[in-house]
Amino acid sequence: MDTADPDRTDTLTRTSVLTPLRLRAAHVTTASDDFVEMCAEALHSDGLHHVAAYHRGVYNYSVDILESVAEDAAVDRELYIRVGRQLNFLLGRMDRALRPAESGRLIRTVLRLGEASVFHYYVRPGEYLTGVSLGGEHDESGDRAMAALAVRFAETLRQHGPNYGGFEPPDLKKPPPPSRSKPDGPTTLTEALHTDRSGAVGPCPEDLLTACAAALSVEDLHYVAYLDPAGFLSTDVLELAQLTPYFRNISRQSRRDRYQDIAQRLPFVVARLNHSLKAVLPGRLTRTVLDVDEGALYYSVVGDGPFLLGVTLNQDRVFYADRAMAALTSTVQGVLTAER
Repeated sequence: MDTADPDRTDTLTRTSVLTPLRLRAAHVTTASDDFVEMCAEALHSDGLHHVAAYHRGVYNYSVDILESVAEDAAVDRELYIRVGRQLNFLLGRMDRALRPAESGRLIRTVLRLGEASVFHYYVRPGEYLTGVSLGGEHDESGDRAMAALAVRFAETLRQHGPNYGGFEPPDLKKPPPPSRSKPDGPTTLTEALHTDRSGAVGPCPEDLLTACAAALSVEDLHYVAYLDPAGFLSTDVLELAQLTPYFRNISRQSRRDRYQDIAQRLPFVVARLNHSLKAVLPGRLTRTVLDVDEGALYYSVVGDGPFLLGVTLNQDRVFYADRAMAALTSTVQGVLTAER
C-alpha cells in the first residue's frame, strides 16, 4: 500500500486560521528552508491551498491551508501527498507519450475535477511541484500562483524557467528575429483549413465541424478534434506558413497522426488519473491541460462519452488558447443539446 513517508517530521506554527501547515520528510535539510517558505508565500484562501515538492517521485515537503478552506475539517494530508507521487508516475508516462509530437517536455499539467483543480509543474529534471485549489472559482488564480512559484524556484537556482501557461507576456522589446526566407504555404485560415473524419461522428457532424473550425486562429488554437464512441473528426490550420518554424523535425501530416493517436489514448489515461485522484477529490475529470515546451494540448469533456482535443503551438498564447477551448466546449455542448 502506498503511504506517506513514516519518518516525516511535521512542524506547525498556528497564529491564525490561514497560517500554513509545513510538513517535511526526515531527509530534508535546512538547505530547503527558503524553498519551503516560497511555497508557503504562494498560498492564499482565494487561490492555491496546497503545494508539495517531490524529487524523482520521492516526497520532500509540503505546505497547505487546507483546513481553512476544505468543507471537511478532517483533512487527510497523507492522501494529498500520495496523489502527488502517483501524478509523478502517471504524468511521466504521459510525457513520454507526447514526445513523438515533437513539441518538447511536459512542463505543466492542470486537472479539473468537479470544483477542484490539481496542478503539476516541472521545475527541472526529476523535480516537480504539485498544487491543489479547492473551489472552481480558484482555478485560474491557483494556476497563476503555481506558475509564479515555479518561476521563483528557477530564478533562485539561476535558471531561466519556461513560460508556464503562457502567463508571462512576451518581451515586446525583443521581437523575434526576422525570417531569412519567406516560408511557402497558405497565409489565411481559409486557405490552410484541413479536415479529417472517420466513423459516424455525433448526431450532427457538420455542425460540430463548423464549430470546431470557427475556433481556430493564427495565434491561438491550431488544431481541434472531436471524438465520441462512434468516430472522430478534426480540423486544423497546421498548413499555415506562419507555423513553419514548428515543423523543423516533423511534417504536418505526421503531427496530425500523432495527435489522433494521443486522442485515442486519452480516455484510458484520464480514467487512470480519475482513479488516482478520487480518494482526495471526488468528481469527474472534465478538463486537462498538458502544457509542453511549444504550446499545449487541451482535453475537455462534452458529454458522457464525447470529448474535445485542442492544440496550440504558440507557448506565449497558451492561456488565450485555453480560453478559446473553453468557449468551444460550451458551443459544442450547446450543439449536442440542441440535437437531442
